[in-house]
Amino acid sequence: MLRETIKKTRMYSGIKQSSMAKSLLMSESKYNRKENGLVKIKLFEAKKMAKLLDLDEQIVEEYWIADQIHELMQINKDKFYEALKIVELNYDDYEHCVDIPSKNCSFSSLEERLQHRKKK
Repeated sequence: MLRETIKKTRMYSGIKQSSMAKSLLMSESKYNRKENGLVKIKLFEAKKMAKLLDLDEQIVEEYWIADQIHELMQINKDKFYEALKIVELNYDDYEHCVDIPSKNCSFSSLEERLQHRKKK
């Protein structure tokens, strides 16, 4: 999702790939591979791209994290959910997070997740 957002924003703003590459201190071909998903975009690069494209840095960081999570899920969804359960059981700071949804369960808001978690 991050890659698509950056690509569309860059295109609509009229900024060329060569300009983005130069600002990011990389070759145009390397930038092209990142924008097209052949090479991963690093978080610091995503933040710099956000500044160059006048995008909200926090939202770009959230998209970057979402992309990382999605990639992990694609490896093995069952193992991914099991790993989340391990995090819930073993990491103290997890109490600030929300309940792990089951594969067939979805919540429309953070509040619903928190209420579901309190019921347990």
